[in-house]
Amino acid sequence: MDEVTARNRAAYDRIAEDFAARNPDVPAPYLAFADEFQRRADGPLLDLGCGPGRDLAFWAGRGVAAVGLDLSAAMLRAARTRVPVPLVQGDLLRLPFRGAVLGGVWCSAALLHLPKAAAPAALADLRRVLRPGGPLLLSLQEGDGESWQRWPGEDADRFFARYRAEEVDQLLAGAGFTLLRRERDVSPPDKRWLCHLAVAR
Repeated sequence: MDEVTARNRAAYDRIAEDFAARNPDVPAPYLAFADEFQRRADGPLLDLGCGPGRDLAFWAGRGVAAVGLDLSAAMLRAARTRVPVPLVQGDLLRLPFRGAVLGGVWCSAALLHLPKAAAPAALADLRRVLRPGGPLLLSLQEGDGESWQRWPGEDADRFFARYRAEEVDQLLAGAGFTLLRRERDVSPPDKRWLCHLAVAR
C-alpha cells in the first residue's frame, strides 16, 4: 500500500465517529442530481467512499439496491450499524468488481483523496465497472494543488487534491464519460465543491 493510501486509511479509522457526527445529512447539491441519477442507473449502485453510510441510507430509503466501498474499516463498521447493505473494504485504484456490472457510481468526495496523477487511472477503472450509459456522480473540492489537512483536534492527516471544473471535464472525457451537467456549491465560504454528473460511453 502506498503512503498516501495508508495515511488516509489511518486518518479515517481514527476520526470515523467524529466524521459521522459532523456530516449527518446528504448535501443539497448532491440531492439536486439524485432523481436524474436514479433514472439513469440500470442496476446496482456503488457508493464509492461510502464512509459511515450516510448516502447509502439515503439510497436505501429510495428503494435503490446499493453496495458501499470504503478504505477505512472503522467507517465500514459505522455504516453497518446504519444501513443493511453489502459493504466492501477497498480503494479507488483496485475496484473489486467485474467489468460492466454496476448500474451507477456515486462518488462523493472520495477521488479528491488520490494524487492528481492517479485520477485518470481511477476514472478509467470506474468506467470499466459501469454499464454503458451508467451514471457517475463525482464531487470534488474546487481549487488548485494538493496538500495534507489535519482533522481538528486529532493526529489525523488526510490528503486533498483540488480541481478546476475544466480539469474535471477533461478527465471525464479522457476516461470514456460524457458530461451531462455540473454545478458549483458555493455555500461553504472556505470550501467550494464541484459536482459533475456524467454517463459511461
